[in-house]
Amino acid sequence: MSKISRGKKGESKVKDLLKKIKEYHRVMNDITFVNERSEMTHQIDHILIHPHGVFVIETKNYYGKIDNNTHDSFWLKEVNGKVERISNPLKQNKSHVTMVNRALEKKYDVIPVVVFVKNNAPYIGDENVINFKDLILFINTYPYKKIIEKNEIDEIYKALKNASSKISKAEHLENIGYLKQIRKEIQDEISYAIESGICPRCDHKMIVNGFSYHCSNCDFKFKL
Repeated sequence: MSKISRGKKGESKVKDLLKKIKEYHRVMNDITFVNERSEMTHQIDHILIHPHGVFVIETKNYYGKIDNNTHDSFWLKEVNGKVERISNPLKQNKSHVTMVNRALEKKYDVIPVVVFVKNNAPYIGDENVINFKDLILFINTYPYKKIIEKNEIDEIYKALKNASSKISKAEHLENIGYLKQIRKEIQDEISYAIESGICPRCDHKMIVNGFSYHCSNCDFKFKL
C-alpha cells in the first residue's frame, strides 16, 4: 500500500469515528486554507467543531516504532530495523491551527490534535498526541473553557467554509513541491554567497556586516 493510500485509509477511520460523537457537532474533512502572505497551502485532515472547542486533527497512519523529540523538525520511524525520518506532525499541525485561528479571528479555543491510527503514539509528554482508541475520550473530557452553543457551532462552520479554498489536494501537493523548490534555490544562493563572497544573482561582491550579507548592486540580502 502506498503512503498516500495508507494516509487516506487512516483519515477515513478517523472520519468514521467522529460520526459517533453524540453531542451536536460539525466536521470538516480535507479542508484547505491558503496563506496569502507566503502563498503556502495548508491541507487539514479534519476539523471538529464541538461544544468543547474547535479540534484541528492531523491523522498519521504509520507502522512501527516512533522515536521523537517534541521540538525536533523530524522524528524517526523504525520498521523491521529500517529507520527513516518523518516530519514532526506537531509542527505541521501548529501551522494548521494558526490558519484556523486566523479564520476565526482568535475568538474560540482551537485545539491541535495528532492522532496515531495504529495506536503507536509515543509518550512524549505532549497531551495532544494521542492514539486512535483514545480520540473520543480525549474530546469528551477536554478541559474546555466555555461551552460552544449549537448556533455558534454552525457559525464557526460557516466562517471556516467561507475562509477555505476550493483548491484540490493534487494542487496542494503541487504547491508544496513548488515552494520547496523555491526555498532550495534560495538556500543554494545563500550558500554560494557565503562560500564565495560573490552575489549569486549579479556576480558583485557581497558586503558582510556581522551576520548580515548585502549586495550593493542588486540589493540581494539575507541574515544568518
